[in-house]
This record gives sequence, structure tokens and C-alpha cells, in this order.
Amino acid sequence: MDPVTLNIVQSLATGYFTHFSAKAVEALFSKVFQRKPELETQLRAAQSTLDIEAVFKEAVGVIDAQAGEGTIRVDDALLEAIRGIRFNHQAGQVTITDSTISAPVLVTGGSQGATGQTEVTGNFELKSKGTSIRGKNASIEITGNAQIKQT
Repeated sequence: MDPVTLNIVQSLATGYFTHFSAKAVEALFSKVFQRKPELETQLRAAQSTLDIEAVFKEAVGVIDAQAGEGTIRVDDALLEAIRGIRFNHQAGQVTITDSTISAPVLVTGGSQGATGQTEVTGNFELKSKGTSIRGKNASIEITGNAQIKQT
């Protein structure tokens, strides 16, 4: 991602994703721009906040968060996506606490060969188009390649 686009993404998108670091937002949009280079072109050519919001709306249609060997922590947040959200702990740790995660398709846990762990704790709701898992002072623990897919 070139420095101008990176600056636009970091300065504007970080406000949209207040519970994510600037580095995480940069990684998300780098992945989006690899898959859809036309969105990077649209963002650079944006003339108004409506143009920028149109790019963000298309870009955040899917949130794909992968922990690798690190940690993803979502705490006291509301995450919504137009198409889907996937949290993959891989060899790391995903922790979702006191949050609402909502998308037509929602996948939490690990992919094939994963060795990490996902914990969903506190007061939470995991909502998909047809399902809802709610917890009040509750806990869900997912390890290895186990996952919950909600559609």
C-alpha cells in the first residue's frame, strides 16, 4: 500500500474501528486492497466523505481476523459486517469479551491444523442471519481446529 493510501486508511479508518490498532486496520485494508485493487483506486480518488464511506462499506463487507501466533482481543465492542466475520485463532489466541459480533455468516475458532484458542466471555452475543448465541457472565472456549459456524 502506498504511503498516501496508508495515511488515508490510518487517519480515517481508525475512527471506524476504534477497538483495533492502526496496525490491525492497515493489515485489514492491505488484504482488502490485494483482493480488490479497484477499492484502493477509489479511495485515492475520493472527493467526499460519501465516497470514502462507500469504499469502507465495500471493504468491511467481510472481517477476516487471523491471530497467527499472536493475540486478537475484542473487548466491550460492537462489530458488524455486511457479509461475514471470521475469527481464526490459528496458533494464537482470540479473546472476545463483553461484545456483540454480528454478520450473516459468523465463524469463530480455528482452521485445519490450528493449535490456538478462542475464548468468548462475559456478556456477549454472537449473531448470524439465522442464529444467536448469548451469554450472561458466561464462557465459551474453542481450541485446536474446532470452530463454531453460524449461518
